[in-house]
Amino acid sequence: MTTAVADLSTLALFEGCEPADLQGVANAVTSVRSVAEGEVLCREGDVANRWWIVVEGMADVTSHGMYVATIGPGETIGELALLDGEPRNATVVATTDMLVQEVEGNGFVDALLQSPRVSLALLRELAVRLRRSNERSTQPGSASVGSQIPAQAPAPTTGAASGTAAEPVVFNPYAPGYFADPFAQYAGLRDTDPVHLTATGAYMLTRYDDVHQLSRDRSMVVGIAFATSTPAIEAEKARTAASGGVNDKSMLRRDGEDHTRLRRLVTKVFTPRAIGAWRDRADEIVERSLAAAAERETFDVIGEYALLLPAQIISEMLGMPSADIPKLRQWSNAITKTLDPLNTPEEEAASVAAAQAMVAYVESVIADKRLHPADDILTALIQANEGGDQLTQQELLAQVLLLYIAGHETTLNLIGNGLTHLFEFPGQLDRLRSDPGLDPNTVEELLRFDSPVQFTRRIAADALEVRGVTIPAGSVVLLGLASANRDPRKWGPTAGAIDLARAGANEHLSFGGGSHYCLGAALARLEAQIALPRLVRRFPRMTPAYDQPAWGSRMVLRGVERLPVNLR
Repeated sequence: MTTAVADLSTLALFEGCEPADLQGVANAVTSVRSVAEGEVLCREGDVANRWWIVVEGMADVTSHGMYVATIGPGETIGELALLDGEPRNATVVATTDMLVQEVEGNGFVDALLQSPRVSLALLRELAVRLRRSNERSTQPGSASVGSQIPAQAPAPTTGAASGTAAEPVVFNPYAPGYFADPFAQYAGLRDTDPVHLTATGAYMLTRYDDVHQLSRDRSMVVGIAFATSTPAIEAEKARTAASGGVNDKSMLRRDGEDHTRLRRLVTKVFTPRAIGAWRDRADEIVERSLAAAAERETFDVIGEYALLLPAQIISEMLGMPSADIPKLRQWSNAITKTLDPLNTPEEEAASVAAAQAMVAYVESVIADKRLHPADDILTALIQANEGGDQLTQQELLAQVLLLYIAGHETTLNLIGNGLTHLFEFPGQLDRLRSDPGLDPNTVEELLRFDSPVQFTRRIAADALEVRGVTIPAGSVVLLGLASANRDPRKWGPTAGAIDLARAGANEHLSFGGGSHYCLGAALARLEAQIALPRLVRRFPRMTPAYDQPAWGSRMVLRGVERLPVNLR
């Protein structure tokens, strides 16, 4: 049996331990397990007899059905129940494919007894988790446990959900009112045409089971070379050529071993443990912003709060000057508009110009980092080496552009969308103000209710059949993440309502799935868990200062452009 897949001394968990200290742990490893995405490692209430050390991949932890935390490389699973001799107090489910080293229960105790340094390392790990929980309670009987559906929860009214015949729906993002409420069209499509051929030639899937399955299907690809020519595909190819091919080098658009290689070189700095080191800095930024807001009667949550935290954090992580955030934000906004299937010639031109300007800017920053290395992600990417493999200049540019844009766009929209919808469910807003135990699950439920990323794209490398519809090889497939997240077939009759204590809220698809599961999930969760609860508790009388939300006109990245509020 092979037990040396990962050198334990390289894991952050065992920092400070010598090889001799870790010998007892290595001897106690009974197996190295590959854990498939969706597999349950341990279940709440089970008798504890194993300890797992995570080498690769991530898993979600839930207690009483509510999301608690995410575990990643260099962290451990199952140690609490082994230490106190009680049943498991949480369920752990893999959210990506994982590699874990498994230790039998008695071996776990023996390893601790043999080495004080290993015991200290585990104590540090437990302390981090206690700090991360921030004294939140998930015990039965607390206000944060149990589903309490708001009185204003809307009842399903369409087709299959109501038992009545529904009129066929044609997806039309240009229809009046679409950007204010795309969910009406999603609901109609789920009921009448769940595998919908759009006007652009793409197939749109809107039901939870289909989106869940195909986002993880290894036969689906992302490389544009696999796609049959359409106006949208040709426009994307033209943009890629105009940017010097940089777009095509992003891990978001690579498949197979090429994608695995790029992701492995980047992923080390985005594990939940690595991201946790930024909590104190996120606290500082949020508190500074809240203190500034306290001097005001009204302020714009988007421009003066929600943008500042993720943009500042990702700029500092990458080592990019924070003074450049305004122009980087402007370029980012123009570039991301072209994630939508069709755009005007003016939007295409603006995107190309923004991409060229941003590439030139990042090239200058990279050149400076090569001369003046620093303790930041950009320097780490420049120096990244995996088995002698390094990022080329174009690959480096592509990953930095992706990390910067994704590192602030989605969290900005998560905070803005979340608060906008909480105003629509005042009972749930009151629950969040009064119960810190809801903070982790609140973010999961808001991600479910209105995903910042509404669609993700795949390409059918081979012909496939979904619900009796043949999708030809080369077809673009739009996986409707936001629609799937409100599918009553998965979430029941309250799918269209916010319930901050919803059991299984973390089963949303907002982070995608499979090998392209969102690399920045841990960062988005950390930032939103700090920013949104702090805001609503600091200003308990906060109310919206608008008649209707100012939804932007982007189909894929959904968010409000302004969110003015009265603070008193």
